[in-house]
Amino acid sequence: MMNYENDSDNGIGYSALGIALVAGAVAGAVTALLFAPQTGDRTREQLRHQANRAWDRVVASRERMNERVEELLDTIAIYSEELVQKGKELSDRERQRLNDGIGLARGELDRLRRRLSRLD
Repeated sequence: MMNYENDSDNGIGYSALGIALVAGAVAGAVTALLFAPQTGDRTREQLRHQANRAWDRVVASRERMNERVEELLDTIAIYSEELVQKGKELSDRERQRLNDGIGLARGELDRLRRRLSRLD
């Protein structure tokens, strides 16, 4: 069984990570401009290269988030099916608690989808 913890518990969200990557790339570019004794063409080429690398890291991070959401969806689907099968044997009260739990899981999934859509 996979253990998925709430990423917001560690205080760093995925959007903050993306912003930090871009900020680091910009800081590196500014430092390169200030301290690099080279031509403007060469400096601009290095800036483009650094910006492309930063963008690639942001894209890779987003892809990892998408993969994780897909894994979560698969896990939720598997456990939902199992819970529904077990739920058939439960009393009405217990069945309602089960439905509430599934609703909370779906709400969390919707929240993750909204966070992902903001990255587009």
